[in-house]
Amino acid sequence: MNNHKNAWLIRLGDEAHNRRFSVTVDHASSLFRGVEEGDGVLIAGGDPLAAVSFARIYRIRAKLDETTFFFDGVLPVNGEKTLTDLGVTAPESKTAMVRLEWPVFEAALKTACGIAFDVLPVLEGGSAEEQDYVRELLQLAVIDDLLGPADGPVEEIVGMSVRDRYLVGKLAPMETAPDAAETDTFGESGRPDSEERDEEVDTSTNQSLVPSSMGFTFCVDGELENIQLFANWGRYERTQSERENEETGKSPRCWKRIPSGGSAVVSLKKRTIEPIRIDADFPSVVVQGSVSAPLENGDRLVTLFLVNTQTMPEQNQDQAWIFQPELIVRDMEGRAVFRRRPILRADEFDEEREALEMIYRDRVEFAVGHGISVHATVSEEDRERATEVRTAVLPEYEIQVTETPGLEPEDRPAMRRMIEDGLLDMERLAELATPEKRDELVAGLKVLTDDYAEWIAENRNAIGTDVIGYDIPATEAMDRCNLILERLREGIDVLAADDRALAAFRFANRAMASQRIHSIYALAKRRGDEVTLDALNVRKNRSWRPFQLAFMLLSIPALADPTHRDRAQPLEAFADLLWFPTGGGKTEAYLGVAAFTMAVRRLQGNMGGLDGGRGLAVIMRYTLRLLTLQQFQRATALICAMEVLRRAEPAVWGDAPFTIGLWVGQRVTPNTTDESHAAIEKERDGKYGTGSTPAQLTSCPWCGSEIAPGREIRVDRDLGRTFVYCGDKYGRCEFSQAKSKNMGLPVLVVDDEIYRHPPSMLIATVDKFAMMAWRGQVRALFGRANRECPRHGLLWPEADCNGNHTKKGSLEAVKVKEITPIRPPDLIIQDEFHLISGPLGTMVGLYETAVDELSTWTVDGKAIRPKIVASTATVRKAEEQVNNVFLRRVSVFPPHGLDVEDNFFSVQRSVEDKPGRLYMGICSPGSSRPAVLIRVYVAMLTAAQSLFQRFGAAADPYMTVVGYFNSLRELGGMRRLAEDDVQTRAYRVQMSDVKRPGLSQRSVRIVDELTSRVSNKEIPKKLDQLEVKFKPTWEKGETRAIDIVLATNMLSVGVDVNRIGLMVVNGQPKNTAEYIQATSRVGRSFPGLVCTVLTWSRPRDLSHYETFEHYHATFYKHVEAQSVTPFAARALDRGLTGAMVSLLRLENDSMNPNPGAQSLDSSGKAEALRARKVLSERAWKVKDKAARTIADTMTADRIDRWVKEAVKAGRRLGYETARGQGDLAALLKKPGALAWDEFTVPMSMREVEPGVQLIMDASKHSTEPPSWKPKIKKANGGDA
Repeated sequence: MNNHKNAWLIRLGDEAHNRRFSVTVDHASSLFRGVEEGDGVLIAGGDPLAAVSFARIYRIRAKLDETTFFFDGVLPVNGEKTLTDLGVTAPESKTAMVRLEWPVFEAALKTACGIAFDVLPVLEGGSAEEQDYVRELLQLAVIDDLLGPADGPVEEIVGMSVRDRYLVGKLAPMETAPDAAETDTFGESGRPDSEERDEEVDTSTNQSLVPSSMGFTFCVDGELENIQLFANWGRYERTQSERENEETGKSPRCWKRIPSGGSAVVSLKKRTIEPIRIDADFPSVVVQGSVSAPLENGDRLVTLFLVNTQTMPEQNQDQAWIFQPELIVRDMEGRAVFRRRPILRADEFDEEREALEMIYRDRVEFAVGHGISVHATVSEEDRERATEVRTAVLPEYEIQVTETPGLEPEDRPAMRRMIEDGLLDMERLAELATPEKRDELVAGLKVLTDDYAEWIAENRNAIGTDVIGYDIPATEAMDRCNLILERLREGIDVLAADDRALAAFRFANRAMASQRIHSIYALAKRRGDEVTLDALNVRKNRSWRPFQLAFMLLSIPALADPTHRDRAQPLEAFADLLWFPTGGGKTEAYLGVAAFTMAVRRLQGNMGGLDGGRGLAVIMRYTLRLLTLQQFQRATALICAMEVLRRAEPAVWGDAPFTIGLWVGQRVTPNTTDESHAAIEKERDGKYGTGSTPAQLTSCPWCGSEIAPGREIRVDRDLGRTFVYCGDKYGRCEFSQAKSKNMGLPVLVVDDEIYRHPPSMLIATVDKFAMMAWRGQVRALFGRANRECPRHGLLWPEADCNGNHTKKGSLEAVKVKEITPIRPPDLIIQDEFHLISGPLGTMVGLYETAVDELSTWTVDGKAIRPKIVASTATVRKAEEQVNNVFLRRVSVFPPHGLDVEDNFFSVQRSVEDKPGRLYMGICSPGSSRPAVLIRVYVAMLTAAQSLFQRFGAAADPYMTVVGYFNSLRELGGMRRLAEDDVQTRAYRVQMSDVKRPGLSQRSVRIVDELTSRVSNKEIPKKLDQLEVKFKPTWEKGETRAIDIVLATNMLSVGVDVNRIGLMVVNGQPKNTAEYIQATSRVGRSFPGLVCTVLTWSRPRDLSHYETFEHYHATFYKHVEAQSVTPFAARALDRGLTGAMVSLLRLENDSMNPNPGAQSLDSSGKAEALRARKVLSERAWKVKDKAARTIADTMTADRIDRWVKEAVKAGRRLGYETARGQGDLAALLKKPGALAWDEFTVPMSMREVEPGVQLIMDASKHSTEPPSWKPKIKKANGGDA
């Protein structure tokens, strides 16, 4: 802030344009010599001049023909107040900006707004518009620092070369003097030379790698004869600075920028465009190009290049380079002459591709860059034409926000009515879900379906009128929507007719409302906010989004009636695939379905001779442990809510508590109660390492109180239970020791306890299902048990308890009970379905045969299979994938309409109304990757610091930089640089003669990572720490906010940290799905900024850079199809034995215990024939007859070999060798050192390939050089 007071009057009009927080004035900056940051401004407009607003200047950005003033505080003037009213004399001159006397300005401010200039409020980021503005300031500061010119069009650079000052937008001279190139061809590129230059990385000055031309290709009407071309660039000359050094009084040498360029008319009549000299003062920079022959439709492609043909001088080499280059083409008359670039030929299309082309028909690609990116200005009259095409060194694209309609005035009236009438409020729906008010509920839900029907009809009418040339895909899309509409109506009909479904719907809504409120409350408590449950219990916090409610309606028929076609007719059954952009609320949608399933199952009670009042009802499967742990917390809150409701009405919902289990790898949770006990003992002694532990919840999901493992977890070895209590010290929580002594939180985290007391809902990783072949007791999860110990739970043939116990302490004597078999799971939820692909997906598909079979039961002679629900944010070829994994027909919900921007359940908002996520591409040819990353991180960190010092909390989302990496190797290298170079540079950013506007000194303290190297124990803490906001000063011992967090694809799945707003992606990820998933983690609640750093030496990265804008505009279209081939021959090699053993072992009592492997003593046994039939039938249905034959042959062969092993004399056969079971020979082999054969069964779905074991012997590891010397060959007789 400056102390001397200056004030200015800006007159709006032709020369000055007002945006809300900035004003752009057309003029050369010399007119504004006296204007400084911190000056006061009075903005006036109209005739006579009236005050519009008062503002304070934060930054001044000068260009050649205009200057923009950015403000940090703007105070609009209410009511018409002319300058005369405010005591300001209107200036004589008509110039846009004139100086005002300070007292006059202050008096005017006082009169108009009643405050002094010192207290003019700073923007707080309260509205989306203000947040968007803060992001824009950040982006401009970064652009100025990386591309320039940072200090205006005629800037001076003192103390360093221009090539080192700017990272991108450089064209080298054509011919490099040999010595200049050789000196540093293999130099230490990217390593700072600390003595000479502490300011920037000496990016390799190797000319041969920096291009000397850049250009683009665009498509125009074949009739067009010529086109207007503009080329601009900056060149720098070595001269004396105009500024004096304050200490010595001398002016230093500097590089001064000379704006260069001009315009020309390019004739398109000839095929070759000869070199054109654009700037007469600078003849060695030319534009040249070519024009293609007419294409099939008569259009022609034009390619233009800007080429720097200078040679490299001996000294002052930067003079021969050109910086900030730009090419622009327009029609001479300003017409929209640019057309769509030709796309794939029609014969290469598939149906899905056609549909994608249709919904993205308005996102047209007009041009492609060469060594640079492009931007086209689309015509307002015709979306398929453009009026201007220009190159862009730092391309950007803002992805629209996808949200559920009903909140904006332009949305469909019915959607708005549902929100206003509270028809999406869970509490209200629960009130209506009673037999008395049922009609009102049905009428309310029909508002949704009737409006959907109307929407479908409107879209059908648009086919052939608004949507031309896509009749087939458009009609198919509407047919799919119609099918969904019919199923939604069926769901409403079930609620209208079926009392049990209605009661379960009421229960699910009450539980979900309670879960939502308590989750918000617990999170606030965990962060130390003062909140009350009543204050949070408002409609906004407990409302469904329309698609979530609709998704529940879709699932109701098949869950309310197990004999419904979705479960009883194999070829007609649908698997519902929930497709919604990341962050849209998918988890809530299927938690609602899960709550309904668990409730309706209890009401159905005994069906088909099976007990539905207990047992496992819902399996939720994930692919990564981070995701599993995060979702476990969310789902536990729902189970708590359901348990509270059950306790209030045990007569209706039964005496068995609702519980949730976490079934993941042994490295995370204990396998036995004894292991659990040992882990807690270690916790108490403070010796806990990183091993498995029952302490998977760090805080109570119901009230947010901390759970201290040593104190709040009790292991009762007599009962064989591990109890986790809420740590509320006043005992107010329903799940504290005071209120829930015999239960605690309704969670089970120890494998053995999960088998003995199957939870209502199980959260598992898909890997864990590989254990079906190795653990006979897994059968209890599928309800296959007929004896129970009243003290310890369900029994299986090998259980270490026989169910009969004498009295012990307070425990009564018990006798074993015979029980009705329990009903298997009704619902299987597969989250992040796109990750079920490749080798993992193939194994999952194979084991799914066993899971599906074990979950099947019969009612009235009909085989009932579980309902399947999957969710994903990116999907291609879903039909094949769902068929191959689940053997179901796919039903994608919500189905797309005719345009990507509206599918009825979600709409994309325009970027003007709602700022979206902004992507910016950075590519620096010739620079090493570490050098680029260091520059980008430093610019981001210091620009955010600058904004934070001025705007406070509004800049907080941009204070933590998330670095995303495609491999741990690259991440590890960057971590070292982040803790060294980035820290040093961020601290010294203003400590040189170079002007770096918009950047401020920053101490980067905390650099962390979210990768597979982080232990499970640390993950929740790190995610919590990411939510910590920045403060200007920190108390001693306070948890500080993280400056940089480096992450791998662990971040791309299900990490929800609302605070994060800034990400730097290192290199284009291998597939688009991962790119979308990872970058969607930023900008959840604030406008996000994603910087993709593309490596020029990788052709794929370069291609993404050259088509940056179009790729991002249509990136869901670019998602790659995943392959899943469970019944391919090689997949059967690896996974068939596991699936077959799982089926035989878990279905048959005699084969269940470990020694039971011996009982398969003849290939003709009914069990063996049944297993063969199940596997071969599945192969046939999934693939074809040939696959059936292969599967049958391979299964028969394995059974024969098994029988041969079983009948060998003189020993017993078990599945594996076990302690205390003496002479058992093992049938199955674990993957490992031995070669893989027919009886190798993986312990995890990921163990498809054998690992390579490397042993490093430290004793032999010497620091001495080896005794041998390499032979040196002389090349061409020259030196070595």
